[in-house]
Amino acid sequence: MDVDKLFKLPSIPSGKNKRKLPATPNLELLKRSRVAEEDESEQPSIITDKKGKGKSVIISDLIEGLEHNEDYQEEEEEDGRFYGGGLTEEQKKILDFVDQAEVDETENLDAPSIRKMILKFEKAITKNQELRVKYPDQPAKFMESEADLDEEIKHLMTLTEAPDLYPLIVELGTVTHLASLLTHENTDISIDVVELLNDLTDEDVAGEENEEGMKVLVDALLENQVPELLIQNLRRLDEEETVDKQGVFNTLGVVENLTSFEPSMSEKIVQNTNIMQWILARLKIKGFDSNKQYASEILAILLQNSRANRLVLGELNGVDVLLQVLNAYKRKDPKDDDETEMMENLFDALCLAVTEPEIKQKFLEGEGVELMLIMIKEKKMSRMRSIKVLDHAMWTRYGAANCEKFVDIFGLKTLFATFMRKGLRKFKKNYKSFSEAEEEEHIIGIIVSLLKNLPKYSENRLRLVQKFSENDYEKVDRLLEMRENYEVKVAIVDREIEERKKELEDDDTLDDDTLEEFYRRRLAAGLFTMQLVDLTIAWICEDDFKVKQHVKTLLNRRGRSLVDVRMNLEEYLKKLGDGNQPSAELQQNDNPVIHQIKVKSFSESQPMDLDDNEQPTKTNTLKSDITLQDQFEKEVIEKLVENLEL
Repeated sequence: MDVDKLFKLPSIPSGKNKRKLPATPNLELLKRSRVAEEDESEQPSIITDKKGKGKSVIISDLIEGLEHNEDYQEEEEEDGRFYGGGLTEEQKKILDFVDQAEVDETENLDAPSIRKMILKFEKAITKNQELRVKYPDQPAKFMESEADLDEEIKHLMTLTEAPDLYPLIVELGTVTHLASLLTHENTDISIDVVELLNDLTDEDVAGEENEEGMKVLVDALLENQVPELLIQNLRRLDEEETVDKQGVFNTLGVVENLTSFEPSMSEKIVQNTNIMQWILARLKIKGFDSNKQYASEILAILLQNSRANRLVLGELNGVDVLLQVLNAYKRKDPKDDDETEMMENLFDALCLAVTEPEIKQKFLEGEGVELMLIMIKEKKMSRMRSIKVLDHAMWTRYGAANCEKFVDIFGLKTLFATFMRKGLRKFKKNYKSFSEAEEEEHIIGIIVSLLKNLPKYSENRLRLVQKFSENDYEKVDRLLEMRENYEVKVAIVDREIEERKKELEDDDTLDDDTLEEFYRRRLAAGLFTMQLVDLTIAWICEDDFKVKQHVKTLLNRRGRSLVDVRMNLEEYLKKLGDGNQPSAELQQNDNPVIHQIKVKSFSESQPMDLDDNEQPTKTNTLKSDITLQDQFEKEVIEKLVENLEL
């Protein structure tokens, strides 16, 4: 059957002064024709039949006939003017037959059909291999078998409809065959396999109900060294070619799928492949594209829960690469949302990296402090993330060198200008995604780090403390203003929690997990930032008597005293010992990648106690979301609280 001839519309004769009409004119078009040819309404129009012969038809008669045609009216009313689609009954039957065949194929995807499908796939591989060996220098001899193999690989895409049968797929040795095809001489074949693996491992395909089947597949992929083969295959792909570029994208998709299903796999992938080297090299390429964006996302995922991976990044001079790429955004903004996402991925990766003491030093040597300070001064989009990076880089006693550098390069002026909200209105107008609460948390975090790490009576510390007394104590006024704002927010949540507690106590359902959730709600409302503000108040009162007197005066005006500050810090110390003090941002984002980068993790304060091969679980990571939790720092805070004059 000639399909092209079957679907070809009947030809329409063209006349010099005639309007062209479709073979099956609709009512609306005929009416417009009648209006346009009002003066010639009695002139016959030529409508051809299927044989190409013309016959005279009065347009008005044709319209009248259509209006009284029951079949036509029924079709029009059912779904609008284009409902019929211009297809004949025979054409409709053919399309219905094809659609039904596809539905039946999906519905009949059971064990026997899968065995048959895999058998055809294996035969295609064998035939192609035999012809390639027999005619190595005559591509024409094996090209047809290669096309058949390509078709069979694409046919395997239907396996995603039956994730419960993944164990059978593994049992039939399919994964082994797919792994071997990743090194096929024809990169198009390897790209097809990568696309198939990306679809098979997609977490949306399996779902929770088929998690066991997915685990069997993932284990088989690891056993056949598929991650290693995937990364090796990247070197063969030329991203100047559209197909190869998509192959790179799908390869990164497989890596994301594997690490999403089993987060601990990220360390194995970095350890056994050159993916970190490839990502860093890819990020260094100038310009922006979707693969560069995806590479930045994969980097953040690999660094998420692994100290070992972060140290590998440091060994490969990854911090310098990140700083070089981010340098492009110090005086200009990303061009669109996709590039903005890439920039944020890079900042996230940098935040994750600088949680390690060794990386803090590399950040200092790479002039990271200077770059972040420039970004804050320039007031571009990167300012929001640069403040967060500095907060993480200066946190804990391992960030002391970064604190000293920050003051040495006159960062205090820029920091306190931001603290005083100078130019904030314009900045908020330019960047709708700006979060003032998030920025305040990181700014006050930097101030706490400076107070904690700068040696007492040192020149840099005196410069810091003096900032709070200059301009008639305006920084102290702002500090107390922040405290009041967050106190109000926390009080609102406290009232809601108390009401909820009464309900649960009546039902006898109040347990430790619920109390923990209540505390996290308070942190999300601003308790964490308020605690940092009170910690700052305790430090400056310890260092400057006049500042302390001014603080007491302001607190008294608000009906508060240093007793309230002390009580808040005592609660802070109790939770500090419980290992449960996450930043407020943890409550605002459920993305596990963001969890790790927005908190000061336990591994940061006690890095030498961690085994490089130890993979912290998600639960352990969340439990370690505390601040200032090494014993020395806790004792310092306890002493500060005790010295607060009541």
